[in-house]
Amino acid sequence: MSLGDSWNYIGEGNAHIVIELLNTNYVLRLRKENGEQFGLDSMQKSVNFVNLVMIPLLFSGKINVNQIVEIPPEQLRELTNKLCNLRPEHRKCKSIINNYAIKSTNLTMVTLNTSKNYCIEIKPKEGYITASFKKISMCYYCLKQYLKCEQGEIDIVSKYCPLDLFSADKTRMRSALLNLIDNPQNNFKLFLNGNVIYSEKSMRTDFDEILRDMVLFNNSLELFLNFIIEILLGNQYSSNIVVNESNKLVMADHQMKHCFESNNMQSGSILHKLLQLQKLSENKDIYVNTENNDYDYVESILKNLELNAMDLSIEEEKEKFLSLCEPEHLAMISAVAKDCSIMISFTPDYDSNFPYIEIRGKKISYRLSVTDLEPKSTKTLLKRKDTETKLLNIYKKSLESK
Repeated sequence: MSLGDSWNYIGEGNAHIVIELLNTNYVLRLRKENGEQFGLDSMQKSVNFVNLVMIPLLFSGKINVNQIVEIPPEQLRELTNKLCNLRPEHRKCKSIINNYAIKSTNLTMVTLNTSKNYCIEIKPKEGYITASFKKISMCYYCLKQYLKCEQGEIDIVSKYCPLDLFSADKTRMRSALLNLIDNPQNNFKLFLNGNVIYSEKSMRTDFDEILRDMVLFNNSLELFLNFIIEILLGNQYSSNIVVNESNKLVMADHQMKHCFESNNMQSGSILHKLLQLQKLSENKDIYVNTENNDYDYVESILKNLELNAMDLSIEEEKEKFLSLCEPEHLAMISAVAKDCSIMISFTPDYDSNFPYIEIRGKKISYRLSVTDLEPKSTKTLLKRKDTETKLLNIYKKSLESK
């Protein structure tokens, strides 16, 4: 695949760098290597895992299929050098890029045939209190904030609690979103025409300026938050939703106190589907075979699909598939669901090919998607156990200091 200079750096996580292919509706997800190489066969299994397992488990109907492309060696070297000046310093510890990349739909855009495409990226994290933390009524994310602070990864502990977002209580959800805006870390971003315009590098005042430029929200933060909430609580294709302003925000402030679970989630909403997948690892006796390759489970899951001729876009087939999965396989699907990103792209120019939200009599076309669905290493499960022990020790020290 020829790249040249027709690309733009969007961002990256622990495993991938994402670049936009200019003048197209596609992005490339570049795989970062860290001592373990992914060949074509492994990459194909990863793509099949996303296309045939994760996306159908979260969405029904037509899906955007990812595909593998190969980057020529010379172009890969040139790309690596140019990316060096664009990447955050703390991400450069992984500097080797696989020559096979994943080409997928640019989820930051609704369509190229519009003057403006905005996109909100939310990494919601784990939306319930796992069994290890039930006794202290704290969620994994809120506890881990203190570990990150102790290790110098962050300067300020976030007031965001995933349980607020997953609560389906609109007051709590508005509070959660506002806390994400106030302290985005890597969990909240805003894009305009494929470019990041608000992230952890931004000042809070930058967001206020961006909101003023979004004429469709009439400089109303409440309207902006309600717009996001209605999409999160609807389904992938919800239309005819009218968004209005609400009462003044009431903020939640946990400050190492307690997180509160709620069970009012509407089935069919993206948050509900994510939460169901996240909980697949609960109350299971999970054994991780350290003698196996870290990604052997991917092939096992795909073979399970093939042998049983299951199509996960069919609701009944999803239930059958999950009932046939080994506990370790369910735990790995759960791990992916706990670390994925929700993408809400929207445009002020109405397009009848997409669902819409109505604000002040104007139809706002939008696209709801989920990304970062590639399989994770089984080492994730072992690391999780170790981290939980550290988090409980931090909590214990906090109580002792008081």
